[in-house]
Amino acid sequence: MALTHPSIPDDVPEGFVLATHGGAYAQELGPFWSKRGEAEVSLGLRLQPRHCNSVGAAHGGFLATLADLGLIHAAAVMRERAGWPRHQLTTVNLALDYLAPAREGCWLEIRAEVTRLGRNLCFTEGALLADGRRVARASGVMAVLGPRD
Repeated sequence: MALTHPSIPDDVPEGFVLATHGGAYAQELGPFWSKRGEAEVSLGLRLQPRHCNSVGAAHGGFLATLADLGLIHAAAVMRERAGWPRHQLTTVNLALDYLAPAREGCWLEIRAEVTRLGRNLCFTEGALLADGRRVARASGVMAVLGPRD
């Protein structure tokens, strides 16, 4: 779910709005920012030291977390656009290929799209970008669970 923010920091790219996520884990990692295009949904943040490993690059586990959050966010947005009721989604498969380091301080985002939107499963893929440079690629399968509260 994306909310407008009265004062978007100068270091957030144009078109992004504050994103909120239901889980405490994701909230501790953020703030995340969302941008919804016609075919893709982006989720990003400014990479901070707490997201990085000892050499000042995004920790691989953090990249996987961002990929998971971004792919599931895209599935939820596209289900909503298709007129499906809000349901809980969970990841049943996540694949990630690491291509290059993302350095501390960069704008890190995933640009995700849904390749197949089904009643029970959503297939997604995306590119993780650090200041516009591809650092990883991801794909995931999300299962549709019960209605969301």
